[in-house]
Amino acid sequence: MTRAIAYIDANRMVNALSAGIRRLFQRRDYIDRINVFPVPDGDTGTNMAFSFKVIYDAVRHERDLGMKQLMRKIAHASLDGARGNSGAIMAQYFHGFSESLGKQSQMYASDMARASLAGARASWTAMAEPVAGTLPTVLEDFSIALDEKHRQGVEDIRELLEYGLVRARESLAGTPDLLPVLKQAGVVDAGGQGFVDLLEGIWAFVESGEEEADAIEIGELLSAGSTSMEMDADAHRFCTECVIEGETLDRAAIMQRLEELDCSSLMVAGGNRRVRVHIHVNNPGEVYLACEEFGELHQQKADDMHRQHSLMNQAGRVAIVTDSGADIPLEEQERLGIHMVSARLNFGATEYIDYVTLQPADLYEMLKTREEAPKTSQPPVGDFVRQYDLLTGHGYEVMSVGLSEAVSGTTQAARSAAERFDGRVRVFDSQTGSCGEGLLAIVAAEAAQQGMSMDEIESLLTEYRPLNRIVGMPDDLGYIVRGGRVPAALKKLTDFFHISPLLVEKGGRFKLGGFTTGIGVKPAAMGKAVLRRMKQDATYRVLIAHGANPAGAHDLRRYILERHTRVHSCHITEAGPALGVHLGPGGLVVGYMPQPEQLN
Repeated sequence: MTRAIAYIDANRMVNALSAGIRRLFQRRDYIDRINVFPVPDGDTGTNMAFSFKVIYDAVRHERDLGMKQLMRKIAHASLDGARGNSGAIMAQYFHGFSESLGKQSQMYASDMARASLAGARASWTAMAEPVAGTLPTVLEDFSIALDEKHRQGVEDIRELLEYGLVRARESLAGTPDLLPVLKQAGVVDAGGQGFVDLLEGIWAFVESGEEEADAIEIGELLSAGSTSMEMDADAHRFCTECVIEGETLDRAAIMQRLEELDCSSLMVAGGNRRVRVHIHVNNPGEVYLACEEFGELHQQKADDMHRQHSLMNQAGRVAIVTDSGADIPLEEQERLGIHMVSARLNFGATEYIDYVTLQPADLYEMLKTREEAPKTSQPPVGDFVRQYDLLTGHGYEVMSVGLSEAVSGTTQAARSAAERFDGRVRVFDSQTGSCGEGLLAIVAAEAAQQGMSMDEIESLLTEYRPLNRIVGMPDDLGYIVRGGRVPAALKKLTDFFHISPLLVEKGGRFKLGGFTTGIGVKPAAMGKAVLRRMKQDATYRVLIAHGANPAGAHDLRRYILERHTRVHSCHITEAGPALGVHLGPGGLVVGYMPQPEQLN
């Protein structure tokens, strides 16, 4: 005879959640594959699993709290860790659940039924356009079942949970009848499936009473298969999220303001002091500016869903990741499927994301007009984790080419993230930046497309890293001095003698490589410096980055191409924010390296 469960305390709740989350991780590949609504981007299982892992990490050692305190922690962590539509909906569910609980240390059947129903009803309010047949439908049907059973006089939580699970399964099976896109694809709702899988794990634990190993490691996750779903060509490109903090936030007002944008999949979850926004747009910057009207922004991120979808057709089994310290032409990124993790940049109290909310052209205009010096910061470890997880989840190994560790913590952040993936992700320190880092990332991506293994790509990068060179010249030395990359005394010297410095890069740091007469950038002088170092009988790749100076970049390219007959390629790109804050408007940087013999 099974024992009745009269109450749930913090220890029991944490154990049950642990079992449910473990089940969710085991099933996340399948959930990813059936993800077709609202966007078939194949990430609902991953989003739910990692949203719940943040919850688990926050409460795994909080086993002596009262239930009200524990559920508040769960609600807070769910808001912090919410990823995607499903994460935002579950965050609102837990917020409603916790608000409905009293201050007692234990939760009884009546408390559970009442709180779950409050949470389910709250989950609908997270959506700007509620859609039947999605996760809130399953949450509500589950919660109504708990309430019905309790109203029949049942006080055994085990019996409530068993009945609720049966109703949740039935509700999930009925989602295609409520949402035609699911029926057309022959699947059930992915978010609802994730919740049912969570319940299945909890129920298995309740039935067996056995607690498995405590740790949930990202490296244990299985690789996901690819989906055959087609993404709507007109869909919004960026899945954008942020957290707003304030004293008296009005969720309805925030939602109304964001609905004014060209957007879809809008969700606003949380309470009156802290909310999480999830929205699909083509311009993430508009979202952040609108959200700033209500409070202080945190945890900004924007994932390129079109790029994620393109993974399904990417050649080779090794994916290349780099950071926005690398300057790479957009057409080369697209051609080679290079994935970029963006650094952050602050002008005063406003934070921007490289290439997402701050484009190079905007940066150079701001440098001219603003008095305060911008500050760059490395991407959060979580940004690398999210990118690596997406790629490994589609079955790829990952080679991550990083900005020189001598000048930035970016590559260390990448290493910290890579440690969680059991050798499926390797991080390579380019020992350079800008065009040098970009050239190495391009070479790695071409090698991956040719089918080279991780070992072969790493060997190739190691061989050509010391042959990679950069020459730079600012139009105004003041920007690079202000950024701390060269001493202020150098500017005084060049101003006094009316000369301009040629800067050569070594280990990621710019050093003085010579002078040329006159003030300002000199493309011909840079070309001469490059040609002196290039062998005439060798073939080279060349990459030029400019700070809002396309004419100067083309002059430099012409100078090199007219005087060296063996140039494999010579691309031009606008220097991104990571370099641009130091290079300043008008500056030029050129990177060059021998063409690897191993590449076709």
